[in-house]
Amino acid sequence: MRSAEFKPDVQSVSEGAFVARGRPVQVIRPGRSASEIIVGGIRSLVQSVGLLRSMTVTHLKMRYRYSFLGWCWALLQPVVLMVLYTLIFSHLVRYSDNSFPYALFVFAGLIPWTFCSTSISTAAAGMLNHRSLMATVYFPREIVPISFVMASLIDPAIAFTVLSSMMLYYLISIPWTIFLIMPIFGILVILVASICLVISSLQVQIRDVSVALPLLLQVLVFTAPIVYPASAVPAAVQSLYW
Repeated sequence: MRSAEFKPDVQSVSEGAFVARGRPVQVIRPGRSASEIIVGGIRSLVQSVGLLRSMTVTHLKMRYRYSFLGWCWALLQPVVLMVLYTLIFSHLVRYSDNSFPYALFVFAGLIPWTFCSTSISTAAAGMLNHRSLMATVYFPREIVPISFVMASLIDPAIAFTVLSSMMLYYLISIPWTIFLIMPIFGILVILVASICLVISSLQVQIRDVSVALPLLLQVLVFTAPIVYPASAVPAAVQSLYW
């Protein structure tokens, strides 16, 4: 038995769609605008601040729970990198500022970089590690990567204390502009949280992200003025570098 071929009778409409003639058409559009969605998401995060606080504390407790050195790792990582970079790069880069030692310059740059790398690397797999929790209880999913960023704030807090001690050791006066660290670091936290949100969402779909991320972070550390000042970049590529 030969099946009949179906050919819908369609007509073009002004919006560019094609609808069957004589049949009702239902157009589905977002119930809220983009700004309303953003405001609603921020409101939901504010209402779940207790959960964010609990997850942050849990990350802090679990990070060094079974390690022998414990919280000393938060300080040991930037100090070891500072010593290593100072021994290797102090004679290789063009560092012309004699107002403070090269080791102090490197340590000051490692503080925000360590915060960025730790936040991004730990938040990358956060969605996968908490998938069972997300399948059981409803809460704003953004809390998971943001909690890793909040937990990583303890590292620069400890490192800033050591940086101040180093400045006193080298007899370097602390200017009043030190208070500008707060708004600048606040902007950095927002930027890192945004990156973590994007990377954690990509990690759910593309598992190669967690494999490539450590290598990418190792490469990026040398593209930022951490072991060398920005003035050491050749003038021909200054615009491209910035």
